[in-house]
Amino acid sequence: MLQSLRERVLDETEPLAGLLRKCLILGADTGSDSLRNWARLELNGYGDDDDVPSYRRLPNPTITYDSMSGNTWMTNGTMDALQLPAEAREHMPGYLACKQPIEELEELAKTKAVSMRTGHLSFSEMVWNSKLSPFQQVMNLRYSMTGSVFTGLVGQVRTKLVDIVADLTAGVPLTELPPTARVDEVMRERVGHVGDIYNTNVNYPTGPTAVGQEAIAKSEGMTVAEVIALLAEIQRTLASAPAGTARDEAGSALVELREVVEQDKPDRGEVVRRTGRLRAAIGRLGNAGATAATSRAAEALTDMAMNGQFS
Repeated sequence: MLQSLRERVLDETEPLAGLLRKCLILGADTGSDSLRNWARLELNGYGDDDDVPSYRRLPNPTITYDSMSGNTWMTNGTMDALQLPAEAREHMPGYLACKQPIEELEELAKTKAVSMRTGHLSFSEMVWNSKLSPFQQVMNLRYSMTGSVFTGLVGQVRTKLVDIVADLTAGVPLTELPPTARVDEVMRERVGHVGDIYNTNVNYPTGPTAVGQEAIAKSEGMTVAEVIALLAEIQRTLASAPAGTARDEAGSALVELREVVEQDKPDRGEVVRRTGRLRAAIGRLGNAGATAATSRAAEALTDMAMNGQFS
């Protein structure tokens, strides 16, 4: 299967979905859940609780809208997300997460223009209208973009696959398969941490080492103590966020993560699971500062877990 992928992955006429399905088999052959899960998410689409990888996040596209002011109607007005009123803008995540299956994205890439309406836009529209007079209203807030945007996104997935296959075949005899740990390492380097991909099968080369609050073991240039300080910074950011269910969920997830990380011997599985819950909760909150800080902390903690630095 690895030989077949290497022979076909550079053929631009090969359907991307077919290559990803081969990755499902290769993941089974090598025992790599990370490869199988990534291929499955790309084929089936990402769910509400899945962390969408960076290459599927589009910086907020142009927003199109309709409006009414008295007896005057306007359709297909356009604006940048930054032009939204401050109260409505604070509920925007800063990007459009493209969660569709890869084959659906390929079909969108063939179209001239695409419009998408999301829950964030609907909520921002409701907040905006609450600030307008009774005879004014905005309607149908939606993202508008050309199909070429999705052409680029699909191209990035294909490039990721080429990189993965190139790394897996480098220095490996054609009659052998790379070990599971090597496949998982390649996936971590090339794809990053997507949802719960790395929660079920963590491989490490040297065995576990317990790391507590005062430990000096580093990941991505950060110590455990520095990560805890970063989590405290996120907690302060949440204190200034608008009150509501999203902030409460993020705060609860943050407390649960700090609780396990600050233990003398943090449990590796719990660290990864609670990190995933925090990233999902912060993502729903839509606070750009908290999202960026959480991503830094999550990458550091997950890398520590992958390298066996927790019990």
